[in-house]
Amino acid sequence: SLSALCDRVLARAFEIVGERWECGLTEVYQERRACEIMLRVLHELRLMVPPLPADAPLALGGVVEGDPYHLATTMVELVLRDARWNAVSLGNDLPLESLTAALKTHRPRLFWLSCSRLADEEGFLHGYRALYDEFGMDIAFVVGGRALTEVVRREMRYAAYCDNLQHLESFAQALRGSLRGAG
Repeated sequence: SLSALCDRVLARAFEIVGERWECGLTEVYQERRACEIMLRVLHELRLMVPPLPADAPLALGGVVEGDPYHLATTMVELVLRDARWNAVSLGNDLPLESLTAALKTHRPRLFWLSCSRLADEEGFLHGYRALYDEFGMDIAFVVGGRALTEVVRREMRYAAYCDNLQHLESFAQALRGSLRGAG
């Protein structure tokens, strides 16, 4: 599955790149170039996903402000599309106010947030709480990423925290099934 490929191959490869970068064995340009290549691969994989059904539920998501990483949200979009969701990544480095505007405008059934880095943990938690308070009863919030430590997660409410993309796929499939049953 695409989720297993992303978890076992792609994410693991970038963990190794990150470790090498931290140890000074990889230059920044090499890491950035690897990211660009991987984005192209992910876009090619997206072309292999069958067309979505007309009734595919909408999922929106992205990466919070101060977080420059975009591979995870691109992988989330791909996995959700493979799970028959009309998934759209809004990109990276997004202020929570802008995400609020997107949720008001589009009203997705699922909203994901990828957090690899939190520039301001308290500011994030404050903004996230407001976002969840406004939309959390109508939209399934799914969160993930290495910045969401156990301590941070204790301060958050969400429908699912996913350690990996296979967890996300399972949650999305179950949610989609419950939406069909309710509709």
